[in-house]
Amino acid sequence: MLKLIIMIILSLLLSGCASSSDLSARAKNNEKAGRYYESIGQPQAAQREYELAAQHAKQSEEGETILFDILWGLFTGK
Repeated sequence: MLKLIIMIILSLLLSGCASSSDLSARAKNNEKAGRYYESIGQPQAAQREYELAAQHAKQSEEGETILFDILWGLFTGK
C-alpha cells in the first residue's frame, strides 16, 4: 500500500501537478492581467489572459489536483 501511495505521489509531482490554491491564484492573476490589457487597448492580449484564467480555474477543480492536495496534506500534515 505504501508503495502505491509513493508511486501516485511521484507521478503527480513528475507530471507537474500544482495545488488547487496555486492554480486559483494563477487564474486570478491572469484575470487581472486581462483587465489591464483591456484598459490599455490590447484586446488580443486580454483574450489570451482570460483564456489562461479559465484554463487554470478549470484545472484547479480537476480530480488530479484535488488528489494531489489530499496526498500532499497527508504527508506534510497540513
